[in-house]
Amino acid sequence: MPGGEEMSPGEALRTARIAVDQHMTKKLDDEHMWHEETATDILLSTASPRIRYKAFGKDHEKEHGADWLWCWVDRDGTTFCLLVQAKILKRAPSGKRWTIDFAYKTRGDKEHRPQISKLIAASDRYEAAAAYVLYCGDPEYRATLECDRRHDGAPCRERQRVGVSAVSALVAENAVTYYGRDAGVAAFHTAVPVEDIAGSDNLDTPIVPLTRGLPEDLAHFLRQPQRGARRAAKELLRPVEQIRAGQFSTATLERAAPAAGALFPDLPADRGHFSVPYLSHMLRGLRAETPGYVRDVMEGRTPPAWVTAHLAGIVLVTDADAQPATGGWIADSASGPVENRTSSAMTPGTRGAA
Repeated sequence: MPGGEEMSPGEALRTARIAVDQHMTKKLDDEHMWHEETATDILLSTASPRIRYKAFGKDHEKEHGADWLWCWVDRDGTTFCLLVQAKILKRAPSGKRWTIDFAYKTRGDKEHRPQISKLIAASDRYEAAAAYVLYCGDPEYRATLECDRRHDGAPCRERQRVGVSAVSALVAENAVTYYGRDAGVAAFHTAVPVEDIAGSDNLDTPIVPLTRGLPEDLAHFLRQPQRGARRAAKELLRPVEQIRAGQFSTATLERAAPAAGALFPDLPADRGHFSVPYLSHMLRGLRAETPGYVRDVMEGRTPPAWVTAHLAGIVLVTDADAQPATGGWIADSASGPVENRTSSAMTPGTRGAA
C-alpha cells in the first residue's frame, strides 16, 4: 500500500471510511451509539496527510447548521466547495423506523428555522453547494432497513461502502417534503459513498438533464467522464437531476444570475420543486480558480474572520484530479472493513437502537 501522501483521494477516503466503520461497529457491539463529531475526527485524521484539514474552533450548528467546508482542488486550480453538516442514520428501538433528523431545530434559534433551511442559506456565504455527510453504520446495523429500491440487484440496506456517504441538501429537503417519516431512508438510498465522490476506477456515467438548450461546455461536462473537482460536483448533482426528472413540472428556460468565478456561470434558473434553482445551487461551488480563503489554508495562512468565525474548519482535497499511484483501489485489510464481517452477538432488534 502506498504512503499516505501517495494515495489518491479515493484511496485515502476509503482507508478513512474503513476506520469509521470499525469505530461504529465497536460502539454498537458495546451497545452504544457513535457521535458525529467523533466519527468526523476519525475520518479526517485517518485520511490525513493525503487529505488535509484545518480546524478553526467550535462548530457553528446553532447559527447555520454547518460543520465543515470541503474543497476539492485540481492541479490547474479548478475547485469544488461543499458546505457540509454531519448526520447519523438512526434506528428506532422497534427496528422498523429509520430517521435522519434533517428537520432538527437548534435550541436558541429565535427564528425556529429547521437546520436544513439554515444550511442551504448559509451556503450562499461561500457560494458553495450544501450537503450532508451521513454516518450509516455497518450492514448488520442496517439489517431491518426496508427500501423498495435496489442497487445492482442488492437490497438498499446491503449497499457496500455507504457507512460514510454524502448527499445534497436539496435531496434531503426533497425527502423531508415528500417522504415525511421515511425521509431518512429516501436520502440514504440516494447517498453516494464519499470515496466514490472523490473518484474511482470506473468512469462516471452521463447525466441527461431535463433542461434543454444548455451551453455547450455544460452539456459536455454532463455527458463526458470527469475527474477531481469536476467529478465531485457531478456525483453530487446526479441524484438531484434524477429527482428533478421525476417531478411533474415544466423546466424553465430563464437564466439564473451569473455566479462570479463559477466554471459554468450561465445556468438555467429552473428549480422544479426544490427551494432554489438546483443547477445554479449545485454548480456554483465549481470554480475556475481556487477561492482566496481556500488558498490561505493551502499556503499555511489563517483565512479571514468571516470564514473562521462561521466554520468548524476546512477540508482540502488537493491534487484532486491526480491519478492513483497504485492504479486502483487499495484492498480492504483482513481485519478491516466491517462491511464484510458480522462480529456482534446482539440481536438485530436491539443492536444500535436509537
